[in-house]
Amino acid sequence: MVVADTATWESAAAFKLEQSGAVKFYARNDHLGFRIPYEFQGIDHNYEPDFLVRLQNEATLILEIKGYEDAQDKAKHDAAKRWVSAVNNWRQLGAWDFHVCRNPQLLEKELAYLIQTAA
Repeated sequence: MVVADTATWESAAAFKLEQSGAVKFYARNDHLGFRIPYEFQGIDHNYEPDFLVRLQNEATLILEIKGYEDAQDKAKHDAAKRWVSAVNNWRQLGAWDFHVCRNPQLLEKELAYLIQTAA
């Protein structure tokens, strides 16, 4: 079991990750030091996604649980997509992907789709 910051959304996502056959293992990105730099309104920030997930296809998924996306969230997510693209082009850290889950109840289906489309 993993400790979640927001009781409902992240706990529900952690439960789905625990139950998913698509997941080898996962970690809540808490005190792991995994950050993606981004800029918002001319100021540098660091984005700390919610989870890092190793999928059965050996890809590492950066998973964000988010119900509502504002302009700063969009900047974070755009930075994560650029980071994933750069790391995948580098080819030294395996395959990576980024996904925003807007409804934890759909997470299992979303993970299955991500694995299927990566094949």
